[in-house]
Amino acid sequence: MYVYVTVWIVLLVWASLIDLKEFRLPDWITLPLIVSGVIFNTFSTNNFCSTAEALLGIMIGYGLLRLVDECYFKITKRRGIGQGDAKLLAAIGATLGWQAIFPILCFASILGFIVGLILIKFKRLTLQNPIPFGPFLSIFACAFILDKVLLAGP
Repeated sequence: MYVYVTVWIVLLVWASLIDLKEFRLPDWITLPLIVSGVIFNTFSTNNFCSTAEALLGIMIGYGLLRLVDECYFKITKRRGIGQGDAKLLAAIGATLGWQAIFPILCFASILGFIVGLILIKFKRLTLQNPIPFGPFLSIFACAFILDKVLLAGP
């Protein structure tokens, strides 16, 4: 379990750095994270959730962000959330289960909002400037998984 968690965290950090620099989350990171989450939870004795909860996590994680983006697009005629963010949340759901989606998304949104306000105030950004969301999802996904690992013990 520790090897999987370590690799998972390293990939989330890597994805976050790419997102901060390029404003995108590459499929070559997000898609293997989705598949590995299901495989880990299916075959590991120290899994984080059942296979069904992992699959539901994929659907809810991806579907929720896609729904939000579609609603935003209907209102503004602009895309607000990238496909990579939705795939990253699907990967988080695949590893941690659907129950982790809502708290991680909630805390990531709050932190993203606060950081956005600070950047607008001090860096003179406007509401038109994009802010990558992947790092905020990754921060709370890492906190969530580390909490689970620390509570589980050796």
